[in-house]
Amino acid sequence: MAEAKIEEIGCEDRISALPEDVLVEILDLLPTKDVVATMILSKRWLSIWTMVRTLEYKEDMDDESKKSVWWFLNKSLQLHKSPVIDSLCIELGPQCPTTDDVDIGKWVAKAVDCLVWTLTIKLLWSAGPTSLPKSLYSCDTLFELTLSDQILVNVPSSSSAYLPFLSDLELIRVVYKDEDSLVTLLSSCPVLETLFVKRKIDDNVKKFTIKVPSLLYLWYINDSSDVVDYTDRCLVVDAPAVNTCRITDYSLDSFSIEDMPCLQDANINVEESYHPDDKFLTSFSSVLSLHLNLSDAMVMRCTNVNFSRLIKLSICPYGPDMLETLLLLLKNAPKLKEFLVDYKFVYHPEDLPWSWKQPSHVPECLSSQLEIFEWREYGDRIIEEEFLTYVLANSKRLKTATISLRLNLEDPELIIEELKDLPRVSTTSHLLFK
Repeated sequence: MAEAKIEEIGCEDRISALPEDVLVEILDLLPTKDVVATMILSKRWLSIWTMVRTLEYKEDMDDESKKSVWWFLNKSLQLHKSPVIDSLCIELGPQCPTTDDVDIGKWVAKAVDCLVWTLTIKLLWSAGPTSLPKSLYSCDTLFELTLSDQILVNVPSSSSAYLPFLSDLELIRVVYKDEDSLVTLLSSCPVLETLFVKRKIDDNVKKFTIKVPSLLYLWYINDSSDVVDYTDRCLVVDAPAVNTCRITDYSLDSFSIEDMPCLQDANINVEESYHPDDKFLTSFSSVLSLHLNLSDAMVMRCTNVNFSRLIKLSICPYGPDMLETLLLLLKNAPKLKEFLVDYKFVYHPEDLPWSWKQPSHVPECLSSQLEIFEWREYGDRIIEEEFLTYVLANSKRLKTATISLRLNLEDPELIIEELKDLPRVSTTSHLLFK
């Protein structure tokens, strides 16, 4: 038998043979630590990593005993040679040293000099808020900017601050030098489209002013309910082009919001004890889709506002005695096609009144528009059944009605069978249960 011929097959390194710009594009897809590690592969790879344009340095927040990423960040950025940085992300945690040689500003300035497009700085270290270089606020290549936590927003005068291409801005629990710094920052962004703000209690701003003509998407969160002095604290919004607005505010601050004629989607969740005026809700009267976490005071104000374009309405009542006033709101929404009631915030459904007085006039949206109705956390109280019966009996164009039962109800199968027998004026509608 002839001996088998054994042929030695060598491993060909095809990747290393690629042009350097292609290798850099490949490395830009990898984590920065892995990118730097490629320098040990061969002489060819020794300096390729220094030309990558995407850099990400994130602390291991789950294990504070690990060495801070700062040392790796500081050394690798000293060796980095690319004249352009597309994206730089720096997230430092409590394990980061707070000595004088830890200079974040130096590397932010480098990113600005390298024409950075996307910049994220998140400082969760034990040191106090730190200022970033003034050149950041006049970077003419920046498209996206995220500043988070221990950062002092200290913007120079409006004559020198200018971010001509910034379209996305996130300000998360930062501190402002003063109110002028906030105003100057936003006014220096002529094409800003997306703004996300999450505030902290002691951010040095009482009158939080958002005046941005180009703004399309606004998300504002102020969940600081421990503020002691509410004097002169308010949110001011003047952004007529906004089409999507989310406001969550538990601080009891007041509001001054100009009309939003282009508004398509709004989600409003304010402190239960806040008493809005008519102007607050009138600002949202042009909305197409509205989600409201409603207190008694809020729903009463809604009955004074004409939601002439409203197509989709989601309601989360805080209080139990609200069904009658909800119908007053529906009277002011003649084009409503989708209506959702979610009782997840009514923690004591036993407080619901036993019955309600049905109105003599059926809202126009029920008789001619409503197609989708949903009730979440249905508790099988008499008043709930009466309200559901009213909706089903008067919604002539209804297509689907979906009912989700509250947990821990006795005999849910029997409740479902009883609900199936409720009369429906729309013979083509479907009653669904979750």
